Amino acid sequence: MDFFNTMGRTSCKKMVIINEPQVGLKGVIAINNNTLGPSVCSCKIYPYKSIDNAINDALQIASFNTCRAALTHTDVGGGSIILIGDPDTDKSEFYFRTVGIYIQQFKGDLYITAESGVTEQDMLYVKKETPYVLGLSEKYGGSGNRAKHTAQTVLQGMKAAAKERFGEASLKGKKISLQGLGYVGEALIRLLVDEGAILTVTDLDYDKIKQIQDINSSIKAVKPKEIYSVEADIFSPCAFSSLMTLDNAKELKASIIAGSANNVFENDEAENYIIDNGVLYIPGFVINAGDIIQVSNELKGMSEEKTDEEIKQIFYKTIKLIQKSKDSKKSVKYHALLEAKEYIDAISSVKMLR
Repeated sequence: MDFFNTMGRTSCKKMVIINEPQVGLKGVIAINNNTLGPSVCSCKIYPYKSIDNAINDALQIASFNTCRAALTHTDVGGGSIILIGDPDTDKSEFYFRTVGIYIQQFKGDLYITAESGVTEQDMLYVKKETPYVLGLSEKYGGSGNRAKHTAQTVLQGMKAAAKERFGEASLKGKKISLQGLGYVGEALIRLLVDEGAILTVTDLDYDKIKQIQDINSSIKAVKPKEIYSVEADIFSPCAFSSLMTLDNAKELKASIIAGSANNVFENDEAENYIIDNGVLYIPGFVINAGDIIQVSNELKGMSEEKTDEEIKQIFYKTIKLIQKSKDSKKSVKYHALLEAKEYIDAISSVKMLR
């Protein structure tokens, strides 16, 4: 891998490779941009097949985190921490305390939050070595469950898309197919049940499906490969990124794609097919910023009420981006990336005056 070209594709400023054999720790820290403030790095552990795959994921996630922060005008930057390992067998107290030692070396330029495969207990081990940990529960001095706030912003984005496509923001009676029942997917389903939506869900883990159906017996479930062909108004991808192939895209029945997954498509061909066929695609990084809003306010000592107010603004932000897309005949994604870049450039110019 050509590291500099790979970093350049996502405008990543710094990348650190971690290798600590004595605790079995291997990973990547990527800081995409800290113009707006210290980088908030989501920490994920996954058994990647190669270091190249891990680096690509780290750089992509860090880039999305920068965009999410910029679009919501929060005072944090974007980064990511990717740990290469099995979350069921490779983790230990010493493993995560070593992660904390690496975080401490950045001296406040980087804060860590938990992501896929990483628990609050893991973060408490990190905090034994560094104070730069965000998103812990209230009893440990943090701002609480980030999945709840992420689901709330996704809901706001869905409502904005529904208003554009169906003429009203209500999701009552709307058929929604949801892929991925992790923390955010589960939280979103609870919100959608309250909204009166008609739900069909899928996940690789059958136990998660059963738990969801215990919430509401009317929720239907299908096999993972069948979720794309479900008759639905909205398809909500909340699983790992890049799952939709061109063949899947051709099966899709929904007229809106809006979920928490940052990047839905396996490649540009699949994405272009969706857009060319009139599906309204709202990228996840536009509407999944609830956790960024939350931890940014935690960092500044702001109240949850401020977080709730800013979450509601995602509806209007999405409406604005959809309108720009209609006016220009370019995608929502294009305008979101452009707006994020323009905001970062503007803040950079202001800071140069200091």
